[in-house]
Amino acid sequence: MPKRSEARLLEDEQKILSILQTNGTESIDVIAKKCNFSRQKVWRIIKKLEDEKILWGYSAIYDEERYQLKHFIMMIKRTTNPLDKKITDEILSTRLDDILPDGLIKMEHIEYTNGFFDGIFSFYAKDLMTAKKFCERFQQRFRHYIASYELLEGIFFIRKQMLRNPHLKTQINFL
Repeated sequence: MPKRSEARLLEDEQKILSILQTNGTESIDVIAKKCNFSRQKVWRIIKKLEDEKILWGYSAIYDEERYQLKHFIMMIKRTTNPLDKKITDEILSTRLDDILPDGLIKMEHIEYTNGFFDGIFSFYAKDLMTAKKFCERFQQRFRHYIASYELLEGIFFIRKQMLRNPHLKTQINFL
């Protein structure tokens, strides 16, 4: 159980993180006002979170449809072959976006999971054929470690990175 001062600090950090999750470009002055903290306190907490890699970074959320990109999810099932150091280093150092040339895919999210599937890869591509090519090349490249994969195409986001889709009312007819 954290001490009272530690619990208070965690609560203060969570207030700031909550604001940053809805607007990563919010000014320190605005955050301080919303949290009823001093500007210096907010700056110290954000700096601490960044230094400790609790706050990894900031990103923009944009409407991919405007740029003719579709969202895909590849779920993989691993074989029982153990990963050696060479393949582990390759996986950690490889920009998976480069499996297809010319930036045809944009990797969004990679997660190792526990369950029926062992990994989830979320990415953007211009169409289903490009997404399938990526999956096939991924499986070829790591063939000794991939037993199977499933590919899903997203229709539209209801929420993304904890934010509600501002275009939801125009897309609700899919439901």
